[in-house]
Amino acid sequence: AQNRFYNDLEEWLSGQTRLGGGGAVGDGEQTVPAYIQALLEQTADNLENLQRTLVRGEDSRIDANRRIVQLTDNLGSLSESMRMQQELLLKFAQSQLELKPILSALAEGQTNQGDDQAAVALRNIDGHLARLLADQTSGRETAVQEVRSEIRLLARTIAALAEGEEPR
Repeated sequence: AQNRFYNDLEEWLSGQTRLGGGGAVGDGEQTVPAYIQALLEQTADNLENLQRTLVRGEDSRIDANRRIVQLTDNLGSLSESMRMQQELLLKFAQSQLELKPILSALAEGQTNQGDDQAAVALRNIDGHLARLLADQTSGRETAVQEVRSEIRLLARTIAALAEGEEPR
């Protein structure tokens, strides 16, 4: 639409130049004054520059639109990736919540089992200590009895020796 407007404007200006300078007033053709001719040429040059600027602007706009579309696509894939990651994290959190009671039950079971095993071990230790104490006590009594009998034997031997020496 803009290009058509500038093309129409350029045609109208060139038509004004012909109309203003080309009218048959008399026998010959009347020429356009030089300053108007220079002004019209400058206007035509400016219109060409404006048209080139508009073309560059249009190219820039098209490029910007293309980049915006590409950015939109990239943002769409990024949001899709983020959504998938969020779903994965949600599933992970749910599985953690599902595992929590199971792990608690396992820990409690091991604690109970550990308590049972510790109680059995303590009972075994207690039994062994009681046997050691009984063995030690009986061993001590046996040792004391053996020492006493040895002392008695020694005393009898000494007494027999003492009796045997006196008569000599």
